[in-house]
Amino acid sequence: MSMLQKKYFMHFITFGGVFTALSFFTYQLVDHHTTLPDRLNHARTALLSNGQSIQDRITRIGSVTLAAPESPANLAVLAPVAIKDGAQVYSQNCSACHMPGIAGAPKVGDKAQWKLRLVKGNQALYAGALNGIQGPQGVMPAKGGNNSLSELEVKLAVDYMVSQVK
Repeated sequence: MSMLQKKYFMHFITFGGVFTALSFFTYQLVDHHTTLPDRLNHARTALLSNGQSIQDRITRIGSVTLAAPESPANLAVLAPVAIKDGAQVYSQNCSACHMPGIAGAPKVGDKAQWKLRLVKGNQALYAGALNGIQGPQGVMPAKGGNNSLSELEVKLAVDYMVSQVK
């Protein structure tokens, strides 16, 4: 075999190998994409046909019953939460802004700053503290930014601050 024939033979074998590999890859690709819907349907059918009907699969797994407790042991769960007094609410929530006067908050004890607010009455002060204030005098979030406070606790804090100016 001459050198030219050897070279030709090597090129032929290489081309044949590459052609065979590409053909096999193409076959696998086409086969994968043509059988994919059948495989998905089979997998979906297997998942959905586990012996349960649709109604069984979507049935509630629990329920909540709201009723009065029947035993005294359950009454401890419903014990009332201790309400903080105005001074506690002020020191834990309101003092952060009302002590230094941040964002237009009137400083506790500063009669000049509270004068215009006191003229409006306690109901207006309560409404501003509960619902928040946003205006030219300043900004305050509802319940001073602490939504866990009860309406009574907010009113007690307002009463405490007002008592410090009178």
